[in-house]
Amino acid sequence: MPLSFTSSKIESIPFAGIRKVFDKAAQMDSKGIKVIHFEIGRPDFDTPKHIKDAAKSALDQGMVHYTRNAGIPSLRKAIAASIKLFKKVEYDPMKEIIATGGGQQAMFLTLQSILNSGDEVLVPNPGYPQFTSCVTMCGATPIPVPLVQENNFAPDLLAAQKLISQNTRAIIVNSPHNPTGGVLTRSQIIEICNFAEKNDLLIFSDEAYDRILYDNEFVSPAAIDKMKKRTVIWGSLSKTYAMTGWRIGYIAAPAELVSNAIKVQQNLMLSLCSFAQAGAAAGLDGPQDVVDNMTSKFMERRRIILDGISDTPGLSCPVIPQGAFYVFVAHKVPGMNSEQLADRILDEVGVATVPGSYFGSKGEGFLRISYAASKEDCQEGMARIKNIMSLLMKEQPSS
Repeated sequence: MPLSFTSSKIESIPFAGIRKVFDKAAQMDSKGIKVIHFEIGRPDFDTPKHIKDAAKSALDQGMVHYTRNAGIPSLRKAIAASIKLFKKVEYDPMKEIIATGGGQQAMFLTLQSILNSGDEVLVPNPGYPQFTSCVTMCGATPIPVPLVQENNFAPDLLAAQKLISQNTRAIIVNSPHNPTGGVLTRSQIIEICNFAEKNDLLIFSDEAYDRILYDNEFVSPAAIDKMKKRTVIWGSLSKTYAMTGWRIGYIAAPAELVSNAIKVQQNLMLSLCSFAQAGAAAGLDGPQDVVDNMTSKFMERRRIILDGISDTPGLSCPVIPQGAFYVFVAHKVPGMNSEQLADRILDEVGVATVPGSYFGSKGEGFLRISYAASKEDCQEGMARIKNIMSLLMKEQPSS
């Protein structure tokens, strides 16, 4: 047998397309080219001071050792209190909460704990690419469910019903949604809950953007009557408190799942960074106006992007984003797919966007623009995009 460092399982999983864009943009940065970064879902704000101070204090007090696999009690209690306040669901912090290395590890621990080889999971299309890759890594099969653009990118449950098999274990729900910024209404969440109950499915609810909302409410499936028992919440502090580098998230779920996730954690990371957990607890327990202030600035930037799109030939925004910090921009440049267009925009005017095709087959014909960049970068980036799109549309033969 030839020497190899690659398993067949890993060979089937591609590198993230977003990382491809980021790496290319970083190379341009290193050459002194001023790149506008619309590709990254990373708030440009600093982590609030009281969170950093709490982490520094924990360091000074010698909090530098292993913690419990499930996280320090003060953080788990803070997570439970925050969920009760903002989502109206009660969890036992010692039995139904586990702190994780960001929302992505919450997903991994859950899927490793629940899925068996041959199981199937319904995943949104378009949707966060790691839903698909993580399900695959666990030996299960991701089944793409189309989202309905005209219905605020809610899942097409009629199409989903036809995809159900005896192997289907769960459906992934993501609201506010990456990449579209769509936010599911209470009635849409109830419809998904009814669908899950009818088909005896678990609901994996990715709630990473739950606090970044514009003029609407957040509804967790776990808050719907009798649905807590079949819902797993994947939470994250990364976006809410500009803590992407701290890698703190959580699972809120029935005790059986949390117990199993702790077993996986014991064999994966053992425990999270101790002083980062102290900072996270301070973020959840402390003043929440920092979240409101960031969301207000996101709204300003969203308006800049939307105004820029409306003034740019070949681009449109069919659904106004109601949460997160993404705009899913429809493009119509004849003979050019989303990856080709994103490449032209980056190569010729130095603006990094993400091809919609990276989020699934239903994302073709779109670009994702993140307005987690500064107000100034949003203005400059849209001006550059308008210039290149004007040239590209002029290149097209008249009908």
